[in-house]
Amino acid sequence: MNILITGGTSGLGKATVELLVRDGHQVFFSYLATEEFTAVAKELETTYSNVKAIPLNFCETESVDGFCGKMKEWDLDVLVNCTYVGKPQNTYFHKTAPEDFMNAFEMNIIPTVKITQAAIEVMKKKKFGKIINIITEAVIGLPPMGYTLYACNKAYLMKLSDVINKEYTRYNITCNCILPAYMQTNFATVDERILEQMQQEHPLKKLLTVDEVAQSIKFFVDASQQVNGVKLPINAGTMLL
Repeated sequence: MNILITGGTSGLGKATVELLVRDGHQVFFSYLATEEFTAVAKELETTYSNVKAIPLNFCETESVDGFCGKMKEWDLDVLVNCTYVGKPQNTYFHKTAPEDFMNAFEMNIIPTVKITQAAIEVMKKKKFGKIINIITEAVIGLPPMGYTLYACNKAYLMKLSDVINKEYTRYNITCNCILPAYMQTNFATVDERILEQMQQEHPLKKLLTVDEVAQSIKFFVDASQQVNGVKLPINAGTMLL
């Protein structure tokens, strides 16, 4: 299948790219064209013949629109929305300026909406498609303190997934969500002492890894179209929907 993963040069995105290309899929992935991420993108393209890296900056409208314009060429079967701009933990709600809400929405939700709409246009014509949205455990119950912007944007994306289920199942397009617990990546880092405490309090005595979540993405890629509208928490059962 032809698969697009947003944000494929680090963390969960990179783990998913490497897992799916080894399955023989044609994988397209976006990356922010910094020196570090460009080097990773080139290495992945050199290592795997079935990988194509495309630069994308979620914070620039021209970059997003240009990226969406190219998507018709890729004949997509699967879209994995993985990118998030910013850090999950910020500050308390009362210290968050109203313009910060707008900026976070414009940098995360609007690009994701545009990319998803472009993918759906291709999938509707094919009468087939899979959309997999990476959410977060933080939308279950009470989110951690300081997660105002992150939790709100992810909750919006999760509800948008319900809209996609309602409107596009008739085109044989599925939309499923994955809600992972904390993973130790460059995206979300915590102090070593807090990390040790988290591990000690975890029922399995080990934190979730990106490889484990990538396997769940692979499950949805491989699953029947009967698997639709699922919101899958990956958190060792510590919090349930």
